[in-house]
Amino acid sequence: MNIEVCENIIRALIPMTTAVCLLGAVLLLLYSSDSRSRRLLAFTMLLWGLIYLFRTLGFTFKFFEPVSFGVFSPLILITGNFYVIVLFPYPLEVIRPGWFTLRRVTLLLLPYLAVVCVYVFGIIVSGQPPVKLYNGDDLLLHIREFNVWFRLVILFSVVGYLIYLLRLISRYEISYRQWCEANYASIENMEISWLRYYAIGVACIGIPYFGMVFDGNLYCNIAHNLVVQIFFGMVLYKGLFHKNPYSEKFFSRMLNEQQARIEAEIEEKVPEMRIASEDSFLCKLPEYKSSVQQWLEEKKPYLRREFKLMDVAEVLPLNRSYLSRVFNEGFGKSFSQVVCSYRLQEAERLLIMQKEIPIKDIADRCGFSSPAVFYRVFSEYHKGVTPKEYRQQNAEH
Repeated sequence: MNIEVCENIIRALIPMTTAVCLLGAVLLLLYSSDSRSRRLLAFTMLLWGLIYLFRTLGFTFKFFEPVSFGVFSPLILITGNFYVIVLFPYPLEVIRPGWFTLRRVTLLLLPYLAVVCVYVFGIIVSGQPPVKLYNGDDLLLHIREFNVWFRLVILFSVVGYLIYLLRLISRYEISYRQWCEANYASIENMEISWLRYYAIGVACIGIPYFGMVFDGNLYCNIAHNLVVQIFFGMVLYKGLFHKNPYSEKFFSRMLNEQQARIEAEIEEKVPEMRIASEDSFLCKLPEYKSSVQQWLEEKKPYLRREFKLMDVAEVLPLNRSYLSRVFNEGFGKSFSQVVCSYRLQEAERLLIMQKEIPIKDIADRCGFSSPAVFYRVFSEYHKGVTPKEYRQQNAEH
């Protein structure tokens, strides 16, 4: 492709990216009344959309053209660094709700602002206007000039923020999943394994971005815009349907999972709770397990879709930690695993005893969030046998 064709493609892609970001932000705001994470995702998409809107207006009114910016362009480096920072709020709110406060936003921005201010101040003091570099040879030729070598500092800032973001996403995924399994029976809409794809998407955005930095060609610009559209389309879909298991301010004081749990338990502590010591709890553990087991079998509370760990306090007035231990140590399984096994037992009974009930209705009656989830869980538990096949195999019984 020649330069003119590439420029025309970019002129078409920039407005498309603008539309994806701005319309996505509006859609998220319409459905964000009960979700701070959606509001933050809307904020992220809004900022990206406004920057792309500025670029769209620039192309429309001939403020600038979509030509190569050269290698190590200060504009590409500074805006790219800002782009990465704007991607922080949403995943942080998902895995650590309430932690991302205005003070912490300021602390996150400080290194970036310091680097940019030093660069601008250095240019003013040195009187050296930014030099446009066309290749690596130009970089080496002007490397001793402040406005050139300091661009490497900005590049390190971009890389540092990017690594920090990816590290945060990967670091807390395990503890997040453990919390979900310990507190909720149905975690399909709470699953955050897709945040890995968020991290992969950020990395994929970074690849053509660094291509623009090191090479400055228009092909990387085209790839960058395509990846951004795909990325925000995926994140928009997941953001609309994701349900956060933590309360909105769960991590408002600290990132530490254990300490946040302790403080949450103090706030929601059941008044009737009376456990003198660890030994007392262990002695009563068989009694606690028996009470919960009897309640599950007689009352069948697990048939409710929104059944959660703290509902067990209805029959066993313990705080969250002790209720979780009743399942982990008493039943030998997590809360979600125990509930799933009871739901599957009920589903097996209905499949055999009430053949007139459609399978999708059985999924609903047994508390599964959807027929698709029921089919998947049932097939995994029965080693590939679907509910329909199970019903056929046991027809004679």
